[in-house]
Amino acid sequence: MKSIQNKLFYSFIALLVILSSCQKVIVLDLKDAEAKYVIEGEINKDETVHYIYISKSVKFSEDNTFPSVSGATVVITDNLGNTETLTEINPGKYATSNLIGVEGRTYTINVSIDGKTFSATSTMPTQVNLDLIYFIDDDFGGKGGKIAIPIRQDPANIQNNYRFDMWVKRVNANKGWERDSAIIIQDDQFADGVVTQQPVFGTIGAFMPGDSCLTTMMCIDKNVYKYFYSLSLNSPGGAATPSNPVSNFTGGCLGYFSAQTKQTVKIEVQP
Repeated sequence: MKSIQNKLFYSFIALLVILSSCQKVIVLDLKDAEAKYVIEGEINKDETVHYIYISKSVKFSEDNTFPSVSGATVVITDNLGNTETLTEINPGKYATSNLIGVEGRTYTINVSIDGKTFSATSTMPTQVNLDLIYFIDDDFGGKGGKIAIPIRQDPANIQNNYRFDMWVKRVNANKGWERDSAIIIQDDQFADGVVTQQPVFGTIGAFMPGDSCLTTMMCIDKNVYKYFYSLSLNSPGGAATPSNPVSNFTGGCLGYFSAQTKQTVKIEVQP
């Protein structure tokens, strides 16, 4: 009887693993490693001011307080020849002033720090519209909670990748906006060319009637998606950056560089 129970248990665990992700598993080395540079930045559609953040990593066993890195030379160029050298406006925070983000353009970043050079390239996808945020009853959590579903029409025969940033303002709390700390990403591997209605599950739990929900959807390229997917496997609880997520940077640093579209929808949750 115990053998049968064990088989059922492991079959159930295997089923959960299959259902939790349809992506190929990326095996990562979680051992502590020497500190590396961490470069994170985005080029957003229709904006001219973009930010690049540079810091140093910490060991996986430590918390996620990364020391800022000053004095770097940061240059971003697009495929039409437009280029800008960024200005360090705060320790470790570098900004453009007039580099426009345009769908379809490819952007390359080059970062020089202490004799080392790191580079990455990202192409801004065509924007997919975030039409609305719909809510369904949370049948698992109960208590009248709701689960958020971003609604969008996925273009057919085009690979699309999405990242979400979600915030909640609780109706019965005075905490203001609280950000979901989970890495929330989706693709269209099994939803190409259809109206996508995939629920979003993060760390803030269910929404309650009267709560306010703020959702930003970013259309990202495949390499940036791979970065966030590998990072989500390593640190779903927001632990320190692991030693080898799949970055789109060359040169041995950590982080990502994303040319992306961005849309935000704000809505109050109804009963």
